[in-house]
Amino acid sequence: MSFRMIEPWVNPRSKFYWFRRRVPAKYRQFGMPSEIKFSLETTDRDEAVLRCQEENLKLERQWRANIVGTPPTDLSHLQITALAGEFYAETVAAHRDEPGLAITWERSLENLKDRKRAPIGSTGPHLYVMFGPEARAFLQRKGIHLVGEKLESFLRAYVEAKEFAGRTLLRHAKRDYTSDKEITERFPKFEPPNPPKKFDVLWAEFDTARALSASTKKKWQPYFMQLIKRVGSDDMSRVTEQHLLDWRDALLATKISPVTVRYGYIAAAQAFFGWAKRAKKLPYNPAAEVFVEVSEKHETDMRRFDDREAATILSAALAPMNEAMTEENAAARRWVPFLCAYTGARVNELTQLRACDVLDVQGIACIRITPEAGTVKTSRERTVPLHSHLLEMKFVEWALRKKGPTPLFYSEARKRKPARKNPPYTSVGNKLAEWVRKLGIKDPTVAPNHAWRHRFKTVARKVKMDREVRDAIQGHAPRTEGEDYGEVPPDVMLPEILKYPKYEIATPAERRDRRRRGQRRIDPGVPA
Repeated sequence: MSFRMIEPWVNPRSKFYWFRRRVPAKYRQFGMPSEIKFSLETTDRDEAVLRCQEENLKLERQWRANIVGTPPTDLSHLQITALAGEFYAETVAAHRDEPGLAITWERSLENLKDRKRAPIGSTGPHLYVMFGPEARAFLQRKGIHLVGEKLESFLRAYVEAKEFAGRTLLRHAKRDYTSDKEITERFPKFEPPNPPKKFDVLWAEFDTARALSASTKKKWQPYFMQLIKRVGSDDMSRVTEQHLLDWRDALLATKISPVTVRYGYIAAAQAFFGWAKRAKKLPYNPAAEVFVEVSEKHETDMRRFDDREAATILSAALAPMNEAMTEENAAARRWVPFLCAYTGARVNELTQLRACDVLDVQGIACIRITPEAGTVKTSRERTVPLHSHLLEMKFVEWALRKKGPTPLFYSEARKRKPARKNPPYTSVGNKLAEWVRKLGIKDPTVAPNHAWRHRFKTVARKVKMDREVRDAIQGHAPRTEGEDYGEVPPDVMLPEILKYPKYEIATPAERRDRRRRGQRRIDPGVPA
C-alpha cells in the first residue's frame, strides 16, 4: 500500500506547526471525522516534519489494524455510560491497595486537563487524537467496536470517568478511603450488547434447518474449523467480510485450486452465513459479496463415459467376483453400475438402497430413492421404474431375497464405527470409484461414478426422451415453479425409460473366448 506524506501546517492562529490531514472516505464510513488536526508543539520546521510523519504513521496503523472490516457495535446512551463506569471501576481497583504518591495523581489530573483542552469547534476530533488509542484498547478488550457518534459519545464518557478515577485515587493516596458511592451510583450496570454467537450452537441449528447430509457435514466442518482458527474466535458475530476475504486469498495462495475454493470453502461460508442472516441469528451476512473469480482454463467440463468406457465397466461388473470380497461389496460391483447406467441416479442414492426400496407400483417394478435411506441431494423422494434389461438380469429377484430395511450393498453388522461421519453407503461408492480407476479409466475429466449421470442425459437426448420426465428420473430440481407442480408417476416414466437402448455387453470370458478363436476384436454393443 502507498503511504501518503504529510507536510506540517502553518496555523495562522498559533505560533506552533500543526498536523492536519483529511480522513480518507474508506475510513470515514467507520465513523472517523472528515479531518484531523492538532498542534505539533514545536516552532522548528525540521522537527515539525519529523513529528508530522510520526503522527501520520500512528494514524495509518490504527486505521488498518482496528477499523477496516470490523462490524460496529450498536450501544445505547445508557450502555455507553455503563461502559465508562466499567473503566472507572477497573482503574480504581487496579490501584486501590497501592495508589502511590498524591503528587503523581495531581500531575496526572493536570495533564488530563491539558489534553482535554481543544480548539474551538474541534472537540470530537481532538478527543479522538488525544484519547482514541487508549480508549480503543479498552474497547477491544471488551470485544466492542464503536464508530461515528457512538465513538464520540464514549470518548466523552471515557475522559470523564478517567478524571473521576484520578480524583478518587488522589484521595486514596492521601489516606482518604471514604466511600465513592456518589460516583459509582452515576454509572448503571453494564450489560453486554450482544451475547456471543457460538459456532457449535449455530452449526447445530443450521444442520437441523438444512437437513445436511453426512457427507456435506464431513466436508464443511473442517472448513469452518480453519476459519475459526484464523479469526481467533468461535463467535460467528465477530466474523467480518475482511476475515473471509483474507481467508480466501490465503487459500488461493496455496495449491488448492480456485474451483475448490469457490465451490467448496466459499460456497460453505455463503450457505452458512446466508442462513444465519435469514434466520435472524446474525445481524448481517459477511459472505454475501465474497467471490472467487475462476478463469476459463479452470472451468474443466466433466464428460460422460464414452462407449468403450461404459462397456469396460459393465463387462467387468459381469465378471466373477473375488471370493475374498464380502457379499455386499460383490453385489455393489455387480449391480450398481447397471443401476447407474439405466437410471442416471447419483451413486450414493443407489448404494443406500434397502430391500424395501425395491417395490411394485401398479404392476411396474421400481426402486424408491428416499432421504429416509440416507442422502438425496434435493431432499425429495422419487420412485423410478426399472429398465427391462435389469428385469431380465433378475435384479428384483436378487434384491427381494433380503427383507425390509436391510441395506442391499453394505452390512449394518459389519460397520466398523457406527458413529463415524462417513456413512457406509458413501464408502461403498468410494470403493466403486477406486475399482473403476483400476479398470484403466484414469481421465481426470471423467468422474468414475458421476459420469454415468452425464452419459444417461446424453443418450436420453439422442432418443428424444421427454425433458421433464428425464429430469424427474434423475432427480434434478424443477427449473420453474410450474414444473414443480404435480408429480411424474412411474407409469409416465416407464415409456421414456424404455426408449433407452439396451446395453449388449460381452462378459470378460466371452471376450477372451473370441480372442482365442482369433476373431477380430469388436467393441460390445452400447447405446450410441
